[in-house]
Amino acid sequence: MKPESYLLPKVAFVGHPVDIKIFRDYIRFLKPDKTYRDELLVKLFEWMPPYKIKEFASLPGNDHSGINAAFYMVPFLPEMREIKVKRITEKIDQALAMAASDGCVIAALGGFTSIVLQGQEADFARKHNIKITSGNSLTAAIIVRSIEEVAERFGVDLKNSTVAVIGASGDIGSACMGYFCTRVKRLYAAARSVPSLNEVVSRHAGYAACELTITADNREAIDNSDICIFVTSAYTTLFTADDFRPNTIVCDASAPLNVKRSEAGLRKDVFLYHGGIASIPYLIDAGFDLGLASPYTFYGCQLEGLVIAMHPELPCSWGRGNIHREKLDLFLNILDKHPEMGVAFSVENHLYTDAEMKGYAKRWKEEKTVESLKV
Repeated sequence: MKPESYLLPKVAFVGHPVDIKIFRDYIRFLKPDKTYRDELLVKLFEWMPPYKIKEFASLPGNDHSGINAAFYMVPFLPEMREIKVKRITEKIDQALAMAASDGCVIAALGGFTSIVLQGQEADFARKHNIKITSGNSLTAAIIVRSIEEVAERFGVDLKNSTVAVIGASGDIGSACMGYFCTRVKRLYAAARSVPSLNEVVSRHAGYAACELTITADNREAIDNSDICIFVTSAYTTLFTADDFRPNTIVCDASAPLNVKRSEAGLRKDVFLYHGGIASIPYLIDAGFDLGLASPYTFYGCQLEGLVIAMHPELPCSWGRGNIHREKLDLFLNILDKHPEMGVAFSVENHLYTDAEMKGYAKRWKEEKTVESLKV
């Protein structure tokens, strides 16, 4: 007997464009016959109130549940350096009010909206009678799972590898550090504020089983690591793929991305991918570019809203440094229960094909063989 399909409780995806390029594409989608200077676009966007973009209430997935969600735009760009935090908070507040009025039971905050609301989640959840999540727990789970999958495919022995976490003092960075500090040989924890980093590291000191180096020098971290994870709140490019030594795996889960691919294209000896992105059984078509390589992929931070709708017993992600190992395990177990939500490997608008992944794996394994013969 075929299982009956059903709609999940309604979820709000609350977010903003990650950069001016995506915003320009969005304006082109709305007004295909008009062009605007970037300065004017940014100023208009700063003045605008939040609004609903689109609703989804169909598209059954592999588990016979259907997506039931709506997109809400918070007019904000990382380029808006002069806009006051209070104004962004007001916009998020208004978006949450709309979502609650539309019957949403949970709001997944994307991009900088979760950072702006950090520490105030409980107040806004009570105010609007809606669950709020930053999505950081599922994002961290997807990141660590992706590293493990790449390592297995490429024949990389994690136990003898060095991992760098750039942005280790943040919520996701702290979770990644706590996970890998018991699984790798050496770990570089990098962040702008060493005092904040020391505070985070102290939480993991009791069970860390690797050599741990704390640094404010991102270059030192990446130059000495086999695997680099970027989870910063920086809104500018920090590196390009050309800055990494050969045979480096680079997982960039920052928004906007911190690492750009080489001007010459994809490097064959550096595997760069956009971390925290999941493949999904739903077609997410907002009608404009979401900064993803495929409409069958989605940001882990907002996908967490759907996951909590499926499993309301799961805790929401709030605050900073709150993704302890047990909480991360909860979301890793959820990924195991829903194989239709796998890890997606992409960089910018390029989704890696299976043939490309096999090509990288072949090169990594051949290089490993050459190194072993030298020894």
